[in-house]
Amino acid sequence: MSASIHTHRSTAYIKPIDQRWKGYGKVDPITNQCRFIIRMAVACYERDVPYVLTWGLSDGVMVATIQVSGDHIPMPRPLPKPPKLKIVADWKPSIWDAVYRLDAYHDPNLKRMRPGFVISHSSGLSLVHPSDSDELGVTEHGENEDIRQNWFIIHTASGLGFGLALNFKRATDALLLAATFGVDWTQDAETLKLNPEFRKAGYTVQAEYSKGFDKDSAKRRLEELDRAA
Repeated sequence: MSASIHTHRSTAYIKPIDQRWKGYGKVDPITNQCRFIIRMAVACYERDVPYVLTWGLSDGVMVATIQVSGDHIPMPRPLPKPPKLKIVADWKPSIWDAVYRLDAYHDPNLKRMRPGFVISHSSGLSLVHPSDSDELGVTEHGENEDIRQNWFIIHTASGLGFGLALNFKRATDALLLAATFGVDWTQDAETLKLNPEFRKAGYTVQAEYSKGFDKDSAKRRLEELDRAA
């Protein structure tokens, strides 16, 4: 007497991206059913179970169908839990933590490193207050200045910045936002450019904390990245 052969068939429908687009930075994810089909295909491949996966277009909607036949149809593995982000929100620096450095940041106009007061974060980013005086709150001409203003967010290794000059509170918040992205900011600048999350992090921070044209431009860049994904 031969054993019975079991058959499984599942179908999922995937709307085009323009129908899932919800505006700035928001796209409806693919359905759980579509994820199930992909996971089922992986499970069959890993266990050498024959399967047929077909893709087709019907009325502008992609259709994915998997059919599996065999004595032992595998059960797909559950989706992995998302990685826990580094807890950075508890970082509460004080302006008085700043240390004066001659190579604090890179000035894009002068194309060289410039001095300033630096507060480093473990992520590989820093807050920098540019200054030609080694006395916090005093200019090179001996005049008083508001040390709460004009703070940059800087990539520590290169001195390159996000193009923002903010008050201390907003600069701290902007740094923490950048630190939540999947970017190893301790890497050199050339390596960072190879990571697509690097550009997304930069545009997100600019869209959140810049003003006027720069803010609108960053939002458009984010939308372009989402459409290209």
